[in-house]
Amino acid sequence: MAAVRRLVEQTALTCREIEAKTGVDHTTISRWTRECQWQRHPFAPRSTDTAPSARAGARLRARTLAARLAALAERYVRELEETPGVDLDKLGEALELMKMAKVAARPRRRKSLLNQAVRPIIELCAEDVSLRVAPRAAVEDFLESRAPPSKERAPGGRSKRSRRNEHHTWMLQRE
Repeated sequence: MAAVRRLVEQTALTCREIEAKTGVDHTTISRWTRECQWQRHPFAPRSTDTAPSARAGARLRARTLAARLAALAERYVRELEETPGVDLDKLGEALELMKMAKVAARPRRRKSLLNQAVRPIIELCAEDVSLRVAPRAAVEDFLESRAPPSKERAPGGRSKRSRRNEHHTWMLQRE
């Protein structure tokens, strides 16, 4: 159990990768992590219940993004408080994460003349977030979460035509 805890807290491995290294089932690892309240590595893959799906609304994605960024910033501050010296780089990253969480929690405006792909970066720069200081993985997470929805249909999503109708059309074309 100690080896599993060390891998969970100190590496960015998935539960299945930890299972391959230790031989402990991934569901057991997930349960131990939840029940024992182990802190995952800051950039470890999120569990599926904390990651919004492709069909999630913009508000839900913004709330979960803001919560993730705030939790990461609080973790950085907690680590700074536990160390005897002051790590200015870590302090700067924590401040930038809090600024990003503030931007993520703010409601988005409707249509804008700005290019959809550039808008998240402009929002961060408008709040004086230094992209050089902020952790790269957190910035990528922010941009991914704020990206405009893709044009392709989400899996299991609704369409104008049901699968039954599509199958019927396919059968007619086949004849």
